[in-house]
Amino acid sequence: MHCGLLCLALCVCLCVIGVSARATHGFEISYYQGHVTQDTFDCLNDEGMKFGLFQAQRFNGKYNPYLKDDIARSKASGIKTNDVYIMPDTTQDPRDQIAATIETMKSEGVLDDNMIWIDVENSDYWFPSYDDNIQFMKDMVEEGRKQWSGCSWLFGQDCIGMLTSAAEWDAITNSTEDAFFADMELW
Repeated sequence: MHCGLLCLALCVCLCVIGVSARATHGFEISYYQGHVTQDTFDCLNDEGMKFGLFQAQRFNGKYNPYLKDDIARSKASGIKTNDVYIMPDTTQDPRDQIAATIETMKSEGVLDDNMIWIDVENSDYWFPSYDDNIQFMKDMVEEGRKQWSGCSWLFGQDCIGMLTSAAEWDAITNSTEDAFFADMELW
């Protein structure tokens, strides 16, 4: 089977990520792709993928048990940039959950120079109150900054960013322009 079709058949989502004046081709792997094979990562590398984004925590607050091995296989294929994202669980303390997820990633050797992205989407998983959502995110970011600064040499700032869209940001935060978020990396 052609490499590109193999990747598509396994539901690996492809995306284009803007970097400077040129684009870098990358992919996203969530918990729901399960165990992704070395052949698939080799295929992605052969097709020119330079960036991987991996789900570390699901909306239910559970850690992705495939993360360690999937990132290891991605690196083994030659893909050097492998960031992670956290889907917050608003039923849990924001500080505790990001600390636990970062600690698990550290103990598994997942984190080296990775960015950690907080996934801000799907208002059904958030509080009805914009203010509660904003405070929850602030608490999560503050704790994340305490726990992880391993990519700061790369970006010159903290290693916690926001993964969202204008529509999702509006639905969850009422398009807040709170200064707290002003200098954060945004995807």
